[in-house]
Amino acid sequence: MEKVWQNKIELILNESIHQIIDTNKGLTNKNYHVITDSFNVIVRIPQSDSSNIVYRKHEELAHKLIDKTNLDIETLYYDPSTGMKITKYIPELKTFNEYNGSDKIQRTAELMRNLHRINQCINVEFNPIERYLKYRALVKNPMISDTTANTIIKNISKINRPHTLCHNDWVAGNICFTPDKDYLIDYEYAGDNDPFFDVMSFITENEISDAEKKEFIQTYFKRTPTELEQELLFNYQQFHNLLWCTWACMMYESRNEPVYLSIAQDKYKAII
Repeated sequence: MEKVWQNKIELILNESIHQIIDTNKGLTNKNYHVITDSFNVIVRIPQSDSSNIVYRKHEELAHKLIDKTNLDIETLYYDPSTGMKITKYIPELKTFNEYNGSDKIQRTAELMRNLHRINQCINVEFNPIERYLKYRALVKNPMISDTTANTIIKNISKINRPHTLCHNDWVAGNICFTPDKDYLIDYEYAGDNDPFFDVMSFITENEISDAEKKEFIQTYFKRTPTELEQELLFNYQQFHNLLWCTWACMMYESRNEPVYLSIAQDKYKAII
């Protein structure tokens, strides 16, 4: 952690830091376990190019709604101008990939249902197509042709369903479990959107089996989706792969880190 951030944290907590542990989690941000005399916290520090990826004002608005629920870990400090966030440290917490319980799929589906049951908007749209176009404009060498992309975009542009606050980034690291409670963290991509987008965010962003996909869908919907719903979910599936392949290409060109190239390749294969 850079000294300037250490100084800022000590100023906010009004205590000297005794220990800083890099959690080695997160792609957009760096996350550190910080210990002082009175505080045991997780500090999220955005990386330098994060302004090209997320909208902090959207996250701030989402927090105003989410903080009224028990979905997120308690936030002790948040600065939307920098993206720096300090939350309570929960020692028994495990992410989706770390937790091996047989109920992880069902618990995730119920967590998503609880978010969507808030059934309120923050009046800021998460526009998937605009998001894709922003990423695409920053990519010099896309893996997916613009012709293929335009076909995928055309299919989701026809969808017209009610919107509510959605998380829009159901990667494993944002889904957390404790023995007594489940959490959905990091609302950097949050915004008003079609809940079906969230459903396919989880399915496309996590390596789960076909049986687990079926279990998740059945638990979330509490029924078998109609043929039309299945078609809409498939269209969102294709778009997710397009969006995050393009995002990963952008990140790889910006940071030259192999993890992003690997993500882009996986999303490309999922489309073709």
